[in-house]
Amino acid sequence: MPSRRTRSARLGVGAIGYAVLLTVTGCTSSTVATPSAPLTGTGGASTGSVASTSGTAAASSAANTATSPSKSSPAGGRTVSITVGGDVLLHEGVVNQARADAKTQPAGASNGLNFRPMFSEVMPTIAKADVAICNLETPLAPAGGPYTGYPTFSVPQDVVPALKDTGFDACTTASNHTLDKGFAGLSHTLDVLDANGLKHAGSNRSLQERNTPAMMDVRGVKVALLAYGYGLNGLPMPAGKPWAVNLIDIPTMLADAKAARAAGAQIVAVAIHGGDEYVSAPNAQQRSAARALAESGDVDLIYGHHVHVLQPIDKIGDVWVAYGMGNFVHKQHSIPKLKATQSESLATFTFTEGSDGRFRATVAEARPIAMAETTERLRVVDLPTLLADRAVTGARRTAYQALFDRSVKALLALGADAKGLTIVKP
Repeated sequence: MPSRRTRSARLGVGAIGYAVLLTVTGCTSSTVATPSAPLTGTGGASTGSVASTSGTAAASSAANTATSPSKSSPAGGRTVSITVGGDVLLHEGVVNQARADAKTQPAGASNGLNFRPMFSEVMPTIAKADVAICNLETPLAPAGGPYTGYPTFSVPQDVVPALKDTGFDACTTASNHTLDKGFAGLSHTLDVLDANGLKHAGSNRSLQERNTPAMMDVRGVKVALLAYGYGLNGLPMPAGKPWAVNLIDIPTMLADAKAARAAGAQIVAVAIHGGDEYVSAPNAQQRSAARALAESGDVDLIYGHHVHVLQPIDKIGDVWVAYGMGNFVHKQHSIPKLKATQSESLATFTFTEGSDGRFRATVAEARPIAMAETTERLRVVDLPTLLADRAVTGARRTAYQALFDRSVKALLALGADAKGLTIVKP
C-alpha cells in the first residue's frame, strides 16, 4: 500500500475464531424501521461537564492539536476539503475476507488479517482529502482477540492501521456500541487510534479529554471534530464516569461547538450517530438537531450515520447536512431484506476562506460507493469509476448501475442538487 507520509505532513494529527459469530445484522437489536431513542433529551450523562467545557477547552486545546508548517494560500483564500463516510462495521464476512486477503496479499497483514485490499478501490478519494473521517462503530479487541459480534462487539484492531493507510485521519467513536466491552474496551479503542495517529471524537478516557475538542491543523487552518450518539443499547455509563460517551443533547452540543470556536477552531464538523435504522428519510429529531446546530453560527458541517442506509443531503443556510452516509464497510447486504444497506456514499465538502476570515463550504460533492463481491472478493467499490470502465458489462454493469441510481435518488431526496450538491458521475 502506498505510504501516506506526504499527505500526513500536510495534516497535523495528533486466526479468527469468534466466541460469538459476527452476525450480519444491524447494530442494535431493533427490528427494521424501529425508531431509535429520541435525539433530544438523551444526553443527561454528559451534561454535567458542560459548565467547564469552554474554559477547559480553551486551556487544553494545544494538547490535542498538532500543527504542520503553513503553505501559501491558494488564490481566493485558503481551502480545506473534508471527506466523510459511514459506519465501519466488521461483520464475520468482512473479517473472513481480511483473513483471505492476508494469505494472498501478506504485505501489511497482522495477526493473519489484511483489511487494506478491501478499501483499495476507494483509497484515491479518501487519500486526497485534507481531512477524511470514518465512524468506528464498535470497540476494538486486544491484538489477536478474542473477538465477539452482535450484540456486544469486540472486533480486530488490525482494521485501524488499514484505515490510516487508506487515508482516514480521524474516527468518530460515539455509538450505541461504544460500551459493548465496558470502559476498558473504550479505553483500549482510543489507545489503538492514538498509536496509529488517528484523531478521535465521541468517547473519552477522562473529563479533560471530554472537554478538549479533537482538533486537526491543515496548513494552519484548525478543524474541530465533535461527535455524539443517541444511546448505549441500555448499558449504563461507567460508575463515576458520566463523561465517557458523548450523548446527543442539543444544549450540550451547542456549548461544545462554541467552546471549539473559543479554542481556535475555524471549521467545526459535528457527527451524529442517530436516526431510525434502515429508514432512508431523516426523522423529526434528526431535522431538529440539524437545524439547531446549523443556525447556531458555530457549526460548519453536520453529518450522520447509524441507520445503515443512505439518507439525503441538504443545506440549511450555509451549512451542509448529510443526514446518513450509510455504511462504509459491512456485510449486511447479504440478508435479502437489508439489500438497501449496499448503497453507500462518501461526501466531500471543500471550505474556502472568505474576505471576512470565515470558512464556508463552496463545493459539495457526493460519490456513491457500495459493498460488493468482485471476482468473489468483498470490496468497497467506487461506483462512478466502475461504471466508467467499458470492460464492466452485462449483469455486473446492470447491478452497479442500479446501486448507483438508488444512491443518487436517496442523496437528492431533499433537492440538494438545486442547492449546489454535485453527484460524481461515471
